[in-house]
Amino acid sequence: MVAERGRGDGLGTPRRRRWVAAAAVAAALCSVAPTVPTLAAAAAGDLPAGGATEAVPPAPFSDLPGPFAGPYSEPLGRPYAEPMSAPVAASPYEQSRIERYWSADRRARAQTADAAERGDRPAPSALEGAATAGEAQRDATPPPPSTGAPYVYGGLATKTVGRLFTTLRGVDYACSATVVSSPGRDLAVTAGHCLHQGTGDQFATNVVFMPGYSEGRMPYGLWTARRITVTPGWGLDGDFDYDTGFVLFNARGGRHVEDVVGAQRIAFNQPRTFAQYAFGYPRLAPYDGNRLVYCAGAPSPDPYGTVSLGLNCDMTGGASGGPLIIGLGRAGPGAGWVDSVVSYAYVGESQTIYGTYFGRAIELLYYQAMEL
Repeated sequence: MVAERGRGDGLGTPRRRRWVAAAAVAAALCSVAPTVPTLAAAAAGDLPAGGATEAVPPAPFSDLPGPFAGPYSEPLGRPYAEPMSAPVAASPYEQSRIERYWSADRRARAQTADAAERGDRPAPSALEGAATAGEAQRDATPPPPSTGAPYVYGGLATKTVGRLFTTLRGVDYACSATVVSSPGRDLAVTAGHCLHQGTGDQFATNVVFMPGYSEGRMPYGLWTARRITVTPGWGLDGDFDYDTGFVLFNARGGRHVEDVVGAQRIAFNQPRTFAQYAFGYPRLAPYDGNRLVYCAGAPSPDPYGTVSLGLNCDMTGGASGGPLIIGLGRAGPGAGWVDSVVSYAYVGESQTIYGTYFGRAIELLYYQAMEL
């Protein structure tokens, strides 16, 4: 699940809350799901025919965004203001300490990210799970529409998406994250609530990433963070419209994480009609956190008025921070453009997850993070 958010307080005002107890989250996820509207003009996602979503004509490749900012965004000029950020592990001693900290037992006991009640704001709950290597993808055909199924189609997604573990206020949490293209070749994107409490100056500690995690295995190793950053909108105000952060990793054996697993491309300010493919590591029932799960379909607007992207998807706690990808397969098997991250779901409406729309503020943070 992502952040859990109340549907209403009797006055027509939606309440958003993060669930502190996994039991409370599970109960909310068992609620009856509402009817989810989908956009009739879903476009450019190349969803195959069949399933819950009707296939739509693909957009010309030239209409898709490039490796960094897309054609709908103008380049941001320097100098970039320094973002909200914090160091994690710079010295070899700290890196070694954090690697030892995340034992298999501690990872198994890590909770999903929670949030205090925030008035009419949605509350994120971390989505975590395990990636599966899957079979090698023979071509770039994207998987069929789904509201939640193991991803067994191979390609870049099975390497670049992984589990992210953090400690906030002395409590261990698990989320999802994705390696994205950057000049430093050491950058991953996730939800802001996985890295920062949402108000004040409390950043996460003990931050590690396990790309391609599968059934307890870490085929591409464990990567310690050297620095983390979130948007001011999240870090100062806990605003879920800006629930995004980036993680910069230390090198391992002289190699950067992108050298080992590759990277998804990233895009900003994209049309909201592109079909979305969401990935994450849900571990609450009916999932167990041991496999990479995906959802695919046409996006829908948030009926309560945020700018987030809705997707018919039943992923549960642990998937927060997982990517929403457009143009999956257009950049190669399992590859596309990340234009959102899993952020929250409404209490009692767990069949729809919402992702933070990558607009100008997220684009700025991306460029700022590259220079940290």
